Amino acid sequence: MNFLYRFRGGILGLFAVALWIFPHASEWIPASSGLLALLGIVLRVEARRVIGEHTRESEKSAPELVMWGIYAKIRHPIYLSNLCFCYALILFHLGWQTVSFAFAMFVTLFVFSLAKAEDSFLEKKFGELFLKWAERTPMFFPSSFSTSKEEWTCQTGKRSVLKAFAADRWTWVWLIFCTLLLILRRYVEVPFAL
Repeated sequence: MNFLYRFRGGILGLFAVALWIFPHASEWIPASSGLLALLGIVLRVEARRVIGEHTRESEKSAPELVMWGIYAKIRHPIYLSNLCFCYALILFHLGWQTVSFAFAMFVTLFVFSLAKAEDSFLEKKFGELFLKWAERTPMFFPSSFSTSKEEWTCQTGKRSVLKAFAADRWTWVWLIFCTLLLILRRYVEVPFAL
């Protein structure tokens, strides 16, 4: 699992290349792709407002167990945002066809594997504290959206939206790059593509 974590960006990059090789479905782009991308942005920025940049390393690290803010409702909001972005790119490029579900299944299994590995790491590091938090906090989908004030109070102070956005600047560059390539793919014939 350390291999998957260390090379997670590269693996997602290979996913993007594989997606690019397939021809686009039609001129019609499902609106759900834009909604998923927007949800991915909101999740990622809110998660970064709470935790900052410390997850950008190639090795797992956790100076503290973050259990407040969005992490009071979802254990893995950044992984969930990755899923939203990947699903958005799949729908944008392929639409609702059979191969779209194959891509979505691959990405889902990959991200779920990363989340499970991170849970194991956090359990080893934080023990009972992690287990209590994991018991009441679902991996990806919150059981309710009601919150108490203290659940959303950041222990170290929330950063601004701009700083949170800047903390993931290379993610945004990569997403813009992939999106532009997929747009270009619609208008330029690629000789080696499927």
